[in-house]
Amino acid sequence: MKLAIAFLMLYFAGYTQSRAPTSCEAGRFLFKHQCVLCHPTCSECEGHELFECTTCGVDEDGHERYLHQRRCRLHCPRGTFSDRGRRVCLPCMANCELCSDANVCAKCREHYSLLNGVCQKASCELGQSEDPDTGECVDCAVGCKECSTDDPEICSSCAESHFLFRQQCRRHCPQSTYEDPERRLCQLCSAPCTECRSDTHCLACQTGHFMNDGECVKQCPRQSFPDADGWRCQTCHSSCQSCHGPRSTHCDSCVGGKPSVHGQCPLVSCPEGQYVIPKFLSTRFHTAKFLVMLIAIIIIIIIIIIIIIIIIVWLWNVPPLAEVV
Repeated sequence: MKLAIAFLMLYFAGYTQSRAPTSCEAGRFLFKHQCVLCHPTCSECEGHELFECTTCGVDEDGHERYLHQRRCRLHCPRGTFSDRGRRVCLPCMANCELCSDANVCAKCREHYSLLNGVCQKASCELGQSEDPDTGECVDCAVGCKECSTDDPEICSSCAESHFLFRQQCRRHCPQSTYEDPERRLCQLCSAPCTECRSDTHCLACQTGHFMNDGECVKQCPRQSFPDADGWRCQTCHSSCQSCHGPRSTHCDSCVGGKPSVHGQCPLVSCPEGQYVIPKFLSTRFHTAKFLVMLIAIIIIIIIIIIIIIIIIVWLWNVPPLAEVV
């Protein structure tokens, strides 16, 4: 009985093996003598995982898929294009990132530019930048020497006779800035300057400050006075140490700290027991002296004229000598 059972088991095992499939239909793969379904994205496969596809087609949702690295994808990755005939992703031309076929590139890889339909090492000229979408060289904004690849209107350096200010190249710097010809930049004036020619030469100051030799000061230095109209420090007369105006009669104090006399500082020092006559008094004195001398001269001339008249009259009235005899 046992021998009969063993014989039957061997018989059925041999029969089953003889009936096992050697290949499977599309969408299935052979696994342990059985046809097992592929992953739903595969048309044909070597296993049930999604990365074990061998051919692709239209999936169960009606989407076309393309084989790339043993996976059936809806879209081919960058650097490849979809071959709809063979349902595979094929490589673009060398250094191409986006393409529609092997001979037409739409965008080159980074640091490459499209020239005559071929991706070449990017070498854009000065005043140009590489377009990140197409890889082509595009012109920067007017006056730019170098500009951003994302936006050619954003400048990083300027061409000759232009100056960079807030990422734009200008022919002339705006107010409160000055032109730096070496770095080709618009530099901000240092407070309290409102206009300047350089970082050490102001042209105008904030309210409450005075211009003094290209510098803005709160108070004018010695031997100068504030000109309220022009907000500038004007130089005093050379005889003054401090003053309130430009004339020699506008002195407030003299060299050495001596007080002024009627707004004037003497240019000479008198010996002990003498004092300096103010200029305006000295002028009056000399004028009076001149008038006295002039009057004296006139009087002398009048006296001389009277004497001459008397002599003439006398001579006219004296009879001749013949008549006297």
